[in-house]
Amino acid sequence: MTDTTDTHAAPPTSAAGASTSEGARQVRLVPESLPALDILTLAQEGRILRAERETPPDGVPVFVTRAGWDELLSHHGKGEPEEKVALTKLLPALEQISARLLAQAAEASEHHAKPAAQENAPKAPPSIFTLESDLFPSDPQTRLVLVRDRTHPVVCALLGTPAQLATLLPAQPHGGNPPADPSHPG
Repeated sequence: MTDTTDTHAAPPTSAAGASTSEGARQVRLVPESLPALDILTLAQEGRILRAERETPPDGVPVFVTRAGWDELLSHHGKGEPEEKVALTKLLPALEQISARLLAQAAEASEHHAKPAAQENAPKAPPSIFTLESDLFPSDPQTRLVLVRDRTHPVVCALLGTPAQLATLLPAQPHGGNPPADPSHPG
């Protein structure tokens, strides 16, 4: 079974495989190939927050780390009410960078699906995407990681700096963090 999911973000997909589309692009997301996290608990504990005002129909929900949110609020909110800063500055910036990173994910998945790329590629497309940006003052890298909920086959995206995301992602069997973003050196 396959759901169609917009790369701009939306209600969680709940199929064994999900498709993501941006414009005419179709992207296959296979939840089982993504790192598993307890998304609901992370949200309830306040360790992740919504990075968008509204998830479009058939989209992937995007969350930002609490550390990332606090950094942005501290940097951009100087003396303004938190709600005003969130609605006028933070959420629009997070939505814009999320759309760019999800488009990068769509492009990588599209490339991965080409027969020539499949010969030497891992079975699943990459799940970590990085852009150089000035979004987070502490790090020039803004990273988006596609993950799945541990208890449901739901795909979500987490946004933050590499260090902020490392605190949320499960260690790999060899004891390290998830593999580096193949689309970005470093």
